Order: sequence, then structure tokens, then C-alpha cells
Amino acid sequence: METKTVERTKTAQSTSRTARPRPRAGHPAAARSGPRTRPSAPRLPFVLLVLGLLGGAMITLLMLHAVLAEDTFEIATLQRENRELSQQEQTLREQVMRAESPEAIAKAAEEMGMYPGEEPQFLDLDSGQITENPRSTGE
Repeated sequence: METKTVERTKTAQSTSRTARPRPRAGHPAAARSGPRTRPSAPRLPFVLLVLGLLGGAMITLLMLHAVLAEDTFEIATLQRENRELSQQEQTLREQVMRAESPEAIAKAAEEMGMYPGEEPQFLDLDSGQITENPRSTGE
């Protein structure tokens, strides 16, 4: 019999600790009987949402990294092409400067069969004489 009394006293003590709140007048929720339970939201959808967001962020970062790496290679290629074209432009400018020099022009003219001309001669229309310098005719 003693064990039953000990069990009853333990049960009585546990129920007295978790005493129900007193119902308040004027509140319809207070009139309900039974312990109040907070409705808990299901955790699985929240966990799946968080995992989905993290996965999406990781995939986005991976794609961004790949695009940036591709752009870096393209920039390096374009810079190399730009250097090569600048060198080619400089070479062509030097060739043009050499071709425009008086020595190169004289050499090209000789190769085509041209020869340097003599002093120019002028015809005096009044006297009919040919002179080398028009000012020497007595103007």
C-alpha cells in the first residue's frame, strides 16, 4: 500500500506543478478546456527551402566563376592580338618611311629607267633665245 501512496503523491505533485491557467472572463479561448498547445509548423518544408536556396546560391556562384574565367581568357587573347597588331603597325610605318625617303625614290626612278633632268631651260618669246635662267635676259 505504501507504494500506491508514493505513486499518488508523485502524480499529484507533477500535476500541481503544471497547473492549468485560470480561464478569464470574456475570452472565448479561455472557456476551452484542456491544455493549450502551440501549433508547430512543419520543419521539412523549411529545411528543404533553406537547402534549395543554398544549392541555388552555390550553382550561381559556380556559373559566375566559370563566366569570369572565360572572360579572363578572352581578355588575355585580345591583349595578345592587340600587341601583335601594334607591332605589325609599327613595322608597316617603318616600311612607309623608308619608301618615302629621297634615296628610295631616286633608286626606284632609276630602276624604272628615269634619269635626273638637266638645268631647266627657258624660251624668251621676245628674242626667241633659249636661256637657262630667265632673269639673265635683262629684265
